[in-house]
Amino acid sequence: MYQRLETFLNSRQAKYKKIQHSAAVTAQEQAAVMHVPGRRVAKVLIIKERDGFVMAVVPAATQVDLDRLKGLIGHGDVRLATVEEIGGVAPDCMPGAIPPFGTLYGLRTFVDQQLLTMPELTVPAGGPSSAIRLRCEEFRRLVDGQAGDFAVPEALVTAGGVMRDRVRPRRSAAGVGRRR
Repeated sequence: MYQRLETFLNSRQAKYKKIQHSAAVTAQEQAAVMHVPGRRVAKVLIIKERDGFVMAVVPAATQVDLDRLKGLIGHGDVRLATVEEIGGVAPDCMPGAIPPFGTLYGLRTFVDQQLLTMPELTVPAGGPSSAIRLRCEEFRRLVDGQAGDFAVPEALVTAGGVMRDRVRPRRSAAGVGRRR
């Protein structure tokens, strides 16, 4: 497990279980090797926005709708960060294995509300073969982020990244975790 994450979790007296699994690159592959549904595995994406970078946390079986996320961020254009940019944001962590706690990197965090309906979540722990599992209530307590509706099922996205169905559910701007 990633040392910075372990220090973060221990300092907050977090309750979690360490998971070791066969190395896998994508979140969906990680879910498969752990025998966990993709909707219960968090995928972390780093997003470039006008003022820098933010973290988006979505179920592994989904993709980020950047237009919806842009609405939550509230200004400027957004795009996925490049591998080089991700390395600058989280230099001591592998892309695809970044833990979903933006406070570790000084990033605003946006969590798709689908994750918040699961009884427990499995989240990346810094390496291609490590994860942690925790109850959703514990995840909410630890993450300092904003909840919203910005993930779409992979089945609704074409190969070019275009939405097949542009019907949009209501957006939520509820906070996650501690209230400020």
